Amino acid sequence: MTSLPSIPVIAVVGSRHSGKTTTTEAIIKGLTNKGYRVATAKHIHQADFTIDTEGRDTYRHTKAGAQTTIAVAQNELTTKTKTNTTKLTLNDITHNIPNNTDIIIIEGFRGLVAQDLTVPKIVTAKNKTEINEALNVFKPILAFSTPLSKPETSTSKITLVNVLKEPEKLVEVIDQRVGSIIKKRRETQETVNIEINGKTLPLNPYVQKVTRNVILSIITTLKGTNIKGNENIQIQITNPNKPAS
Repeated sequence: MTSLPSIPVIAVVGSRHSGKTTTTEAIIKGLTNKGYRVATAKHIHQADFTIDTEGRDTYRHTKAGAQTTIAVAQNELTTKTKTNTTKLTLNDITHNIPNNTDIIIIEGFRGLVAQDLTVPKIVTAKNKTEINEALNVFKPILAFSTPLSKPETSTSKITLVNVLKEPEKLVEVIDQRVGSIIKKRRETQETVNIEINGKTLPLNPYVQKVTRNVILSIITTLKGTNIKGNENIQIQITNPNKPAS
């Protein structure tokens, strides 16, 4: 079976109050508008930070000693795990992200990804000094998110973008870098899954293609169907004589 390329990761890094979250937000909006499925990870520096709210039932669960607490609301499912994160790798942080995600945007984590050549960086910078410092700290730099237009630096080959004025320019820089990877992932992802009693059968790309074409051919002959080929179709065959597990 053709191996699936890794989900591309883009890091937004920079000094404090340099516009990292504003830049991340603009990137997420732009990529989502392009039809990409975006996942994010945010590094938070406060040692006592919790996503929960003191006094809430889930907070009380954790306070009582629960290592993992799952909060299920009508439109959101949140899993909170108490663990030491100081030695986590990038893979540790992102491994629970759904495989159908197109791109992961991480904000912060400079110590983790600064010299990681597999993670392109968008560097936020308030001034020329921060740009010059970033050139020595981060590799590779895909673009600078900065209000500066023509800094006196050696950044002639690195794009400078004012994300407040032209966020679409930054999105295009990212799309040019990872668009082909995303396209390849979508083309090589499994499109047909067969489960028998909860066990998924391994299907190579040829078998998936044949199975998909046969099923679509049968369904298109049924009255009242209008198949375009991009639908999600579920077929369930049950044995009435077998008790449910």
